[in-house]
Amino acid sequence: MVESLAKRSLRKVTPYAADSKIKGIPLDANENRNLAFKLNDKIAEAIMALDISRYPDPEAKVLKKKIAADNWINEECVIVGSGSDQLILMMIQAFINEGDKIVTPAPTFSMYGISNGIAGGETIQVDMGEFFSFDFYKFIKRVNKEEPKLIFISNPNNPTGGMVDREHIIKLLENFKGIVVIDEAYYEFSGRTVMDLVPYYPKLVVLRTLSKAYGLAGARVGYGVASKEIIGILKKVKPPYNLSVLDQQAAIICLQNKEIFQPSIEEILEERLWLTKALGSFPGVEVFNSYGNFLLIRLKGAKELYNYLQSKGIFIRHFNEGGSLANCLRVTVGTKEENRAFIGSLKEWMNTLKI
Repeated sequence: MVESLAKRSLRKVTPYAADSKIKGIPLDANENRNLAFKLNDKIAEAIMALDISRYPDPEAKVLKKKIAADNWINEECVIVGSGSDQLILMMIQAFINEGDKIVTPAPTFSMYGISNGIAGGETIQVDMGEFFSFDFYKFIKRVNKEEPKLIFISNPNNPTGGMVDREHIIKLLENFKGIVVIDEAYYEFSGRTVMDLVPYYPKLVVLRTLSKAYGLAGARVGYGVASKEIIGILKKVKPPYNLSVLDQQAAIICLQNKEIFQPSIEEILEERLWLTKALGSFPGVEVFNSYGNFLLIRLKGAKELYNYLQSKGIFIRHFNEGGSLANCLRVTVGTKEENRAFIGSLKEWMNTLKI
């Protein structure tokens, strides 16, 4: 009975699936495992000085000022959210009516389609093919045909790890009438950004998060940078106190201590290279080049390997059996110890197959 009262658009929406693991080696959520507890003392000290009986600053002015200064942008061009997930949803709430379209490459981060589905929008996915390569001309041809309001591009792309060239993003901005959203959740691992283009393209939105490189996944802090006009529209759908005083303070502490993060990022890049080579040494394992803190692999028996690793307390991401991600697994680049435990268990599984 209750189901009949729900929005019609929800009938086609599949909830985002995220597991919660207390024990074991979690290599399925692209967290920065190198930073666990590194800033806890400083965050705890700052939190002790807070009056949590008061509502948080609805504009998160101190945090926005720090973000703006770090990125050489106007504070009025910044908006913060409870993770970039909330900012994605706000983009949909602000611009998508029932029946409106968005276009994304495929495969990509599922929250674009889920958020759009909640609003009753139609998600058009442009398949990147067997090797997950972005074909600009195929993409823009579909965009011109469908005439969407929004384009979402994860850059680097989750879960494939690939990048869309800056030149192609500029061509999209110059040839598309709608809004282009570039999700740079993994920017720190690629070093490539288009945030500097925001002052020149009023329909460009750049999203970032502190959940990945900054190791702040538990606090849920993301931010968006766009023209004052777009930020003004987003404020109309932003909840008034969407970022708690605790989250705001944790984010400020992280951004004030950036020197801690660079060695961690460099270690992840080194481990990404090591893991790429290690995985590539196994027969039948296809490894896709990645600019994020994760690797996508394809092999026969992917589900069996996934189950075997779970039995060893190692958790990675498995995708549906069908579609372009068939036989694919995504593994986070963890600590040295975690990566070697993963490769060791993969070797054990391979040995059971006598490969």
